[in-house]
Amino acid sequence: MGLTLMITGAGGFLGRAVVDEAQAREHEVRALTRDDLDLASGELPTLDGVDCVIHLAASLSGDEAVQARDTVEATRGVIEAMQAQPLPPRLVLASSIAVYSADAKGVVTEATPLEDRPNRRDAYARAKLAQEDMLRESGLRHTILRPGAILGPDRVTTAHLGPAAGGTLILMERGGEVPVVSLADCARAFVLAAEMPGEGRALNILGPDRPTRARYLAALRRTGWPRRVLPLNWRLVMPLAWLLSPLGGRLPGLLRPAILRARMRPLRYDIAAAEAALDWTPQDDFETAFSRAVEGGG
Repeated sequence: MGLTLMITGAGGFLGRAVVDEAQAREHEVRALTRDDLDLASGELPTLDGVDCVIHLAASLSGDEAVQARDTVEATRGVIEAMQAQPLPPRLVLASSIAVYSADAKGVVTEATPLEDRPNRRDAYARAKLAQEDMLRESGLRHTILRPGAILGPDRVTTAHLGPAAGGTLILMERGGEVPVVSLADCARAFVLAAEMPGEGRALNILGPDRPTRARYLAALRRTGWPRRVLPLNWRLVMPLAWLLSPLGGRLPGLLRPAILRARMRPLRYDIAAAEAALDWTPQDDFETAFSRAVEGGG
């Protein structure tokens, strides 16, 4: 028997795919887009009959003010509206693997420490940490999903390689896994999470085949970009980043030590917890997900 799902951010990149997946699984969808209302107002449409809210609305970029308005305050508004219900529905939150410590090493699992010094990270990571904190303190039944970079139409590059300018990429690391997931696999994970009881769990959502940076670069080059690759080991940049660290937020992200480490450390990732908790088996290997994204598919 289908559920009634309210999906915020339903007009966005991930939101459209989650709506399609939910409808394919015969759930009733109440889709909310940015044009429908200001989530920060705390005045959601009626939640009567809603079994679960999938909260995807957020900003993927922007400064502190943008993240505060579009991510943090929007989440606060959703939580407060749900708390006002006599029997609040469950909540599935879209977080990010960006919440993990910049000092993480080895294999990143859900037991890996979260960033305990948010001020040293970028506005996006701080907003995601704030979202998770609010939800854990809310008393709502919930599940937190932490996707990596989502491969989909017009989204094939990643900051985990290094900075780019025009046709040039500065490649700052070749090892470790690039934390990616296909749009289709990610959307399915969110709908499966909505179908499960809210257990207060946080789960990593990544593809089954996570390429090294060298393999990712090879796939990118087959598209004709980048035309030039300049190798520059990120560890050589660290002394300059530390020297400039008193300038703080005025610096580009890759000249801030913690952001540089968070993006470039050669890590591996584990998704066993999500596979078991959601009965989720991601289907798309890297080449399939990448090719579909280049061709404009999910």
